[in-house]
Amino acid sequence: MNITCKTLLLTAGILGASVVNAASTAGVSLTNETVKGDVNFDMGTFGVDAGVAYDKDESFTATHIGVNVQDADTSGPLQVGIGARVYGIDADVENDSDLSMALALGGWYRYTLPQANRISIYGSIYYAPEVLSFTNLDHMYTYEFRAEYMTMRNARAYISYGKTVAVYDNNSRVEANEGFAIGAMVDF
Repeated sequence: MNITCKTLLLTAGILGASVVNAASTAGVSLTNETVKGDVNFDMGTFGVDAGVAYDKDESFTATHIGVNVQDADTSGPLQVGIGARVYGIDADVENDSDLSMALALGGWYRYTLPQANRISIYGSIYYAPEVLSFTNLDHMYTYEFRAEYMTMRNARAYISYGKTVAVYDNNSRVEANEGFAIGAMVDF
């Protein structure tokens, strides 16, 4: 076995062990017209996340996979992560291909109130400019703000407000997953 194969196997083993021992999360949020789900594998100083969002009224589906560099010290009230996500977007756009891709840059934060340590505020924003948007997509952005309540040591319930906007080369615009939603997140 050559050195390259051995290195790849060792790297896969180390990352696999990290995923097993990591404090990972999975969450879902709902409205009557939308559903969003995501999972985050916490690796200490970085996290790998993936998710999907579907909006029935707009015939819009967005999937993503991303990597964030994040604060490894979770003892304080503020947690922060910055990174990149690759988005795949399937939208019902007239006279154009329905499938688009984008590389979005952004991040997230969570502030836990010290006086009420079960309550936290979470926000995230990701933006893909024209230079990082492919096929018929001109640019896109997505954001979400949440008020969270820790119901158990490993679960949070939340109310969120968010929106995903995709602007295409033909100047058509799709605004999806917009509005308030309820959701829950669990640690595993």
